[in-house]
Amino acid sequence: MKKLIAAGVALSALVLALALHQVDPNPPVGLKSTPPSDGSQRIIKAARSRNLATDAVEAARPVSAMLFAKVEAETDSDRRNEALERAAKSISDAELPAQLDALASETSPGAAEMSLLLVRRWAESDPAAASKWISRLGESPQSRAMVKQVAVAWAGADLTAAASWLDTLPEGEGKQIATIGLAYEAARTEPLTALDLAGVLPPTRERDDLLVHAVSQWAGVDDSAAATWAMKVPDLSLRQRLVASVAIALAEQDAVAAVRLAVNGLAAGEEQDRAAVSIVQRWAQQSPQTAASWVAQFPDIPSRDAAVQNLFSIWAAQDSEAAENWRRKL
Repeated sequence: MKKLIAAGVALSALVLALALHQVDPNPPVGLKSTPPSDGSQRIIKAARSRNLATDAVEAARPVSAMLFAKVEAETDSDRRNEALERAAKSISDAELPAQLDALASETSPGAAEMSLLLVRRWAESDPAAASKWISRLGESPQSRAMVKQVAVAWAGADLTAAASWLDTLPEGEGKQIATIGLAYEAARTEPLTALDLAGVLPPTRERDDLLVHAVSQWAGVDDSAAATWAMKVPDLSLRQRLVASVAIALAEQDAVAAVRLAVNGLAAGEEQDRAAVSIVQRWAQQSPQTAASWVAQFPDIPSRDAAVQNLFSIWAAQDSEAAENWRRKL
C-alpha cells in the first residue's frame, strides 16, 4: 500500500512538472523521465504564447499608468507640460508602438496629450510607420490631430515624400487638416507649394489664414510676383487680406513701396488701416522722420491714433526729444 501511495505521489509530481514544462532532472526511483507528448507540447506552446502576449501588454500598461500618475496630479500648466515632456522622453523608440497601443485604450486628457507627443516623435524618425499605425484608428478628433503631427514632421524632413503620402489619404476632414499642417511647414521654404496645396482646400477661415501666411512668405522672396498674384484673387474680402499681407511683408525691405501698395491696392477700411499701422511700425525702425511725415497725412480715423502711438514709442527709444517735438506739433 505504501509503495502504491508513493508511486501515486510521484506520478502527480511528474504530471505537474510536465504541465509547466519543467521535468525534474532526477525523477523518483522506478519512474523514467519521458518527454511530453505532441499534444502536451502544443498545449504548453499555446500557454506560453498567451503568457508572452499578456506580458507584453502588461509591460506597456504599467509604464503608462506610472507616467500618468505624475502628469495628472499636476495642476500648474507649465509643470504639467514639463511632466509630459519628461514622461515622453522616458519612453524609448522601440517602446513607442506598444506604448501608443496602451494609450489608445485610455480616455484621460493626459493620455491624449502624451499620444500626440509620442506620435510626433515617431513621425520624426519613421513617418511612414507612424502614419500606418494612425490609419488603424479610424476617423476621430484624436486621429486627425495625430495625422497633422505626422504631416508637419514629415514635411520638415522630406516635403516631396510628405506630399506623396498626402495623396494617399482618404478624402475628409483628416486629410484637410493634414494638408494645412503640411502647407504651413512648406511655406517656410517653398511658399508656392504651400499656395498650391491651399488651393485644393474648400474655402474656410483656416484655408484663408494659410493663404495669407503663404503669400506673406512669398513676398519676402519676390514681392512683385506675390502682389500681382494677390491682386488677381477674385474673392474681394480675401484679396484685401492678401494684398495687406504682401504690403506689410514688403515694408521690411521697402517701406515706400509698401505704402504705395497699401494706398493703391487696398480699399479704405479695416484692412487698409491695419496695414498702415503695421507699415508704420516697420518704417519707424528705418526712418522715423520719413514715417512721421506720412503719418501726418493720415485722415482723422482710429488707425491714425494707433499709428501715431506706435511711431512715437519706436522713435522715442531712438531719440526721445525729436519724438516729443513731433508729437507736440500734431
